[in-house]
Amino acid sequence: MDIIQAIILGIVQGATEFIPVSSSGHLVIVPWLLGWDKPSLLFDTMLHWGTLVAIFVVFWRDFLALIRAWFTSLARRSLADPNARLAWFIIVGTIPAVVAGLLFDDFLESMFLNPQAVGFFMLITAGLLAGSEQLAKRSQATRDLEHMNWTDAIVIGVAQSFALLPGISRSG
Repeated sequence: MDIIQAIILGIVQGATEFIPVSSSGHLVIVPWLLGWDKPSLLFDTMLHWGTLVAIFVVFWRDFLALIRAWFTSLARRSLADPNARLAWFIIVGTIPAVVAGLLFDDFLESMFLNPQAVGFFMLITAGLLAGSEQLAKRSQATRDLEHMNWTDAIVIGVAQSFALLPGISRSG
């Protein structure tokens, strides 16, 4: 991979990470469409680490508040603080994705080598986005952190585990 390709893929990653499309999927599709070699797993990982660093730079105060609240909840054995509840929900919601990633590692890795599968998963994401938009228009109900429970955290975590597939968006 040359420097121009790396810059283009960095722009693709940055442009697609925070919108409801799969940045990982785009990192498979763009080189395939342009006839480039598939970037190494290390390169993809470094692009995502760059995104993670950017998130921490912007939201460091929020992360610090969550971490403090989580430790306080351990000491006091209380979930009264909304930040503590959110921290615990994030931890519980992460477990299904970790389990899925460990159980299906080889399968997931093979999907990153299959642009047709990525395209199919992108179509699934598009359908889910369109369907959820229609559902949201019909529903007046909203849920906030105060009304979330452990089941919600697990269900969200299971849904997030599908985003391990390239082409399925986590942020939709």
